[in-house]
Amino acid sequence: MEKVQSQSLGSLEFTSEQARAGVQSDRLQQSLTENAKLSRKVRQIQEQLSITSAKKEAFRAQASRLEKEFKKGREQADLLQKDLLEARREASQMGKEAQEAMQMMTEMRKAHIQEVRLLQRGLAARSGGESKNKVNEIADLVDKLGRAVLQRDESIRDKTKLQVRANKTDAELRAVVDDHARLKRQNKSLSEQLKEALRKGKFVPPKAELDDPDDSDPEFEHELLAFEQRFTILEEGPAGLDILASNLSKDKQTLEKRLKTAQETITNLKSSVDNLKRLGEEKDLQIDELNEKLDKMMKDHAAQQEAIDQKRREIEMQVAEEREALQRRIEDLELECDNARAVADGMEKASSRLTKELIKVHETHTGNQAKRADNAGEQPAAASTDAPLAAPPQLLAQTEQAAKTGEALKIEVFKNGEITELHASEVGGGMSVIPVEQALLQELDQKDPWTDLFSRVGVSPGPPRRLVVSRFLGRRDVSLGAKSCILTIYMYDERRFFVSGLDVANVLDLMVKEDDITPEFGAQLDGCQDNATAIFDLLSQHLVLEDDRLKLALDR
Repeated sequence: MEKVQSQSLGSLEFTSEQARAGVQSDRLQQSLTENAKLSRKVRQIQEQLSITSAKKEAFRAQASRLEKEFKKGREQADLLQKDLLEARREASQMGKEAQEAMQMMTEMRKAHIQEVRLLQRGLAARSGGESKNKVNEIADLVDKLGRAVLQRDESIRDKTKLQVRANKTDAELRAVVDDHARLKRQNKSLSEQLKEALRKGKFVPPKAELDDPDDSDPEFEHELLAFEQRFTILEEGPAGLDILASNLSKDKQTLEKRLKTAQETITNLKSSVDNLKRLGEEKDLQIDELNEKLDKMMKDHAAQQEAIDQKRREIEMQVAEEREALQRRIEDLELECDNARAVADGMEKASSRLTKELIKVHETHTGNQAKRADNAGEQPAAASTDAPLAAPPQLLAQTEQAAKTGEALKIEVFKNGEITELHASEVGGGMSVIPVEQALLQELDQKDPWTDLFSRVGVSPGPPRRLVVSRFLGRRDVSLGAKSCILTIYMYDERRFFVSGLDVANVLDLMVKEDDITPEFGAQLDGCQDNATAIFDLLSQHLVLEDDRLKLALDR
């Protein structure tokens, strides 16, 4: 008996999880039952909601219909009120007319009474002896009496008509007042019906019942069956306990098998997790190595790209220097050629001019001697006037070129004593002489001043049209968008400018003429008042660099 009890106690010790699982299953079953009850309640509430929604729609339709009827009744009441006001105005007008007619009738009655009294006096006076000379007065009185009688009759007829009309208007007014009272009552009734319909149309959802539901029949049967089993075991005594112990032992063995299987599964899963962790660590190491290689490659690529850019810049600078040196060499050669040609042409012209002057002087001297011989009758004078001749101007440089303003020009520079003069003319036009001042000579390139001077000669359209040397406004480093360049601006006149820009690789030129300048921008230029710095700043603000070309953007 003790052995059985120990077995049963051991089995009870190992069935705590089974008991916990049974309790949990009971709770789950209870939750399922509660969920089923809640679902039934939700369906009932949904049905109530659908019915209430249908009623709400019906009430809403009825409310809209009543509202329409109410609006229609209000419109009719407004119309009737307008008719009532119109009838009241007509009634007041008719009352005024009736009062005027009554006053007129009263006055006519008074006049008639006075006429009758006058007639009576006349008849009374006629009986005397003095009435013989009053025939005309009596005739007038008779005439007035007849007219008074006619006016009285007409007044009576008018009074009768006005009385009939006033009675009719009074009856219509009473009818309108009755209709107005009836419509007012109808409007009040419709308003009450509308309020009642709106009140009924409001929906208040029912609150869910939070009381604990009663146990259902399946639950009661399940508890009753468990109680009967316990009661049977208690009635059987020890035998029943042995049966319970054997059943619990079987359950224990079954649970032990399940526990062993679960432990094996957990062990397998742990080994799988360890393998996955190891693989993940290996992958992480591989990713780190690949990232390090990628960073190194990116650094090497960046260094190579920097070296390539540096080499490209060096090559560009070397090419630019070689191009500038070649350009300077070409300009030097051209200048030497032009100077040589100018010197040769100048010497030839000077020689021909000197020959002509000598011929003129010789002819003049010979003529003077002949005149003196003829006048004095003596031999010609022995001595001649050998005065020294002035030195001819020296040609320093000359060229034929197209000016920056677009005209073809022939330009020469002469040295006449201490004065330097610029002789320039358009093709087929007159010669213009421009003195070259010392300040202008200092602005020119000292290595090649005449080429720089020739490049600054242009035409101002005027009026009057004339040849000018451009004025140097300034040279400054200016940012044009993303690039920066050295900007130089020359001014020919108030509406002509030459802009030259120099960046790392290009020389950028722009000629601004009067056709490119709008009236608004021209007004801004005039506002600078010939200030070189202000004009330079205004022009540089409206310059843009597009496709390596300078452009004037006046919309900025």
